Amino acid sequence: REVTQYDYLDFNEFLQFIEKFFEYEREEFRLKFEAFDEDRSGEISILELRRLTKALGYHPQRQMTEEALNIVDADGNGQLSFDELCMFLAVYSYREGFTTIETAELRRQFDRFSVDSQGPQKNLKLLPPEALSDALVQVFGLEVSNYTQALGEQLASGQGLQKSTFDRASAAESMSFAEFLIFARRLRENEHERCLKNHAASFLTPAERPGDVEDAKQFDSADADHSGGISERELRKVLKSKSYTPLRSVLDEIFAEVYPDDWDEDESELDFDQFFDFMLVLNRRDGFMMRECEELRKTYERFDEDDSGEVSAMEVAALFRHVGYRVNLEDIRDEVSQVDANGSGQLDFREFLRLMRLYREKELDRVKKAFEKNRDKSTGSLPLKMLDQVLEALGNEAPFPNYPHTEDLSFDDLVDIVDSCRSSFVAKERKKAGFSDVELEEFEALFHRFDKDHSKTIDNKELQGILKEFGWEPRTREEQQELISKLDMARQLAREAGVNDESENGSPDVKFWPFVQLIRMLRTGEDKAEEKKVLKVMQELRFSEGETEEFRQVFRSWVRRATELAEEKEAVGKGASTAAETIGRDGVHRLVRSLGISINPANKDVLDQRVSSLDEHCRQETARLDFCSFLRLMRWLLDSDFAGINDAAAKHA
Repeated sequence: REVTQYDYLDFNEFLQFIEKFFEYEREEFRLKFEAFDEDRSGEISILELRRLTKALGYHPQRQMTEEALNIVDADGNGQLSFDELCMFLAVYSYREGFTTIETAELRRQFDRFSVDSQGPQKNLKLLPPEALSDALVQVFGLEVSNYTQALGEQLASGQGLQKSTFDRASAAESMSFAEFLIFARRLRENEHERCLKNHAASFLTPAERPGDVEDAKQFDSADADHSGGISERELRKVLKSKSYTPLRSVLDEIFAEVYPDDWDEDESELDFDQFFDFMLVLNRRDGFMMRECEELRKTYERFDEDDSGEVSAMEVAALFRHVGYRVNLEDIRDEVSQVDANGSGQLDFREFLRLMRLYREKELDRVKKAFEKNRDKSTGSLPLKMLDQVLEALGNEAPFPNYPHTEDLSFDDLVDIVDSCRSSFVAKERKKAGFSDVELEEFEALFHRFDKDHSKTIDNKELQGILKEFGWEPRTREEQQELISKLDMARQLAREAGVNDESENGSPDVKFWPFVQLIRMLRTGEDKAEEKKVLKVMQELRFSEGETEEFRQVFRSWVRRATELAEEKEAVGKGASTAAETIGRDGVHRLVRSLGISINPANKDVLDQRVSSLDEHCRQETARLDFCSFLRLMRWLLDSDFAGINDAAAKHA
């Protein structure tokens, strides 16, 4: 009102307003500066700076504070004058409190998801509202996905930026990079508030707690000794409650980033801001070290063949086999659905990192059980003489290298040694191409059955016989040539896994381990053909990828239930592998009833007729549906609203 009595400003009034605002802001900063300059020296210390910025509503991390101080602390005395404080706050505000490295990563993700502006500024990049959540998750990790999805929905409804007082909810709002930074800052502030609410009892006295966290029953008891800080022992307890195994190497790396002095595992404690910074870094890396994250990103990008920023379940299965895990496609699909936060049916890097975290925790659990089983109960350590036995029990093969340990081992020591053995372990698993020992025994028996002369090599004719067993025999000249090419690739994969194979390229003869790689390649080819078939049906039926994956989970769930029932096992008989891929009429009946729908004789006949019509062989009583036929059934059920299934499904959801 000092500028104008109206609600709108012309340009000159706007300049006048900005000038007055700067004067007002500088005066507010001066009042805060004087309040925190307790010794009236005209300068404030770094400790006082932290308290001052909190009083202004800022939450700078240690790295940002140090980076900004290197810019503004002209005399390098570790103290800030008032003018230096104003410069510090300007640097902080320019990047919304993010470091140079963080800002670069935010820019990279913004550029990845942004599109060209359709407005007057054609060269301007804007981030669509539907991409906000994915972009922020790529920077901060899956831990923030619930909040980012709410932000994205708010933005899509027109309530995010509120650029105008008119018609605020009229249209979805895209944003510039500067606005994206503001949302990133809001996200970090929200995480700060959430962390405070969850852990306030560990750091604040009842009088210090905000009003919305007065009830101490809301808080955990991480600060068991009520010291006002979190010790390493207490921190480990918090991490375990969040399903992280706290490894020494990971803790030390993050302590070096968030704690100003050398960390003493017996004496040092984190205050709340340091604890928040610790958890923020830990969640960003999903419990991995920075080096491990970089290695996992390189591996991920290698298998992201189309550079789309997402990998399919099939690509994930190949990736996991490459890093030494035995997986099959159907199990991977189940696991992908657990971490697919955006419901795309594929994994972006953050979702992949979370899946790797789940596998890493399973791996650490195996190591922990082996450690507990063999440790000396009096000392709590693993006797050095037991090391080779434990390594063999964990799937590693002797001889083992000499390790620089002269004393008994802690759990962290054992993890380090197991990790150092991983390269040879991965090579061994790559040789097996992701197949189980049972499957390999079956392949070996089949190989020996066709190896008539026991030469440990099968020729082209013998190979054709084996392929016929699987239904893979080539029928045309082109398929024959393609098989020769695959044999060459199989030999190369076997050599990369450490197999000594001197066979020449183009040879139709094959040894056992290249044969194993060939089976994996042919199986992958089958899987790809099936995926193309599913994609075609999905598009024909107008299902999204997310909906298709949800139906796949339902399908697999009921297939598994069916195989547990005696009548299903009898119906399938020896071909149990078929039961893993199809569902019968009884299974369909149970699925429909599970939604609360009553099946009477009339609609049962209609349903059974539809199931039979979708059966590949048009069977009646023994009709069975594969996944594509199941999708067609789902579309028919929904479009015809069979027995009111749409309302029932909505209530069930």
